[in-house]
Amino acid sequence: MKRVWKILGAILLFAILMLLIVPLIYPVPPLKDTVSEKDLAEPDSRFIDINGVAIHYKEAGKGEPVFVLLHGFGASEFSWREVMQPLSGQGRVIAYDRPGFGLTSRPMSGDWTGTNPYGVQGNVEMLDDLMNQLGVEKAVLVGNSAGGSVAAAYAIEHPDRVQGLVLVDPAIGNGNRERIPSWSSLFIATPQMRHIGQLLVRSIAGKTGDETIRLAWHDPSRIDQQVYDGYRKPLKVNNWDKALYEFTIAQNSEDL
Repeated sequence: MKRVWKILGAILLFAILMLLIVPLIYPVPPLKDTVSEKDLAEPDSRFIDINGVAIHYKEAGKGEPVFVLLHGFGASEFSWREVMQPLSGQGRVIAYDRPGFGLTSRPMSGDWTGTNPYGVQGNVEMLDDLMNQLGVEKAVLVGNSAGGSVAAAYAIEHPDRVQGLVLVDPAIGNGNRERIPSWSSLFIATPQMRHIGQLLVRSIAGKTGDETIRLAWHDPSRIDQQVYDGYRKPLKVNNWDKALYEFTIAQNSEDL
């Protein structure tokens, strides 16, 4: 009987070692044909440095009120292309790419000090710094999906700086917290999962990404090639896959 337990213990030890080692040595091919964020900038693109992160943004209009547009997951300032010009007739409009998306630079784990720029709190602090540097005292925050949760969190923390709050299908609620076990956040943040996690998120560069875009449209027949190209453009940026995984594991549920 002791011999059986020894054999079972050896098998269990071997399995644990495999789980710890194999993911770390699993070959992850580098991304091909990627460039820096600024290589993909457009004539009206602007960049501003906030705590070592180069934030990409665009502006339209002038005066007050000031509208700050916050996009959702997998999106960028491109999402607001139909909105900026009409809104610019009412005041100043600023749309920027949140960390992990668009043409904003993508710091890797260990490259930052202080708050994780990919988490909700990091986004709140970055939005505050952005408004300070751009001379915005108060703003109407317009947040879509995950951008809505950042807008709401900012309004709670800085109510004196929010003139209005527009939440467009915001990602607010406890549903995800109830569906995802608490231990999973520790698991997906391990070095092993960080190594192979980039492979998991690369699926959005293929058919999965196109399907997600179609699911986001009330009328998918209105999606043209320009739309697909606009959402796929950030997938040409260096380390977009690693940054997207960092964003995924940084998301802490906020009781908004």
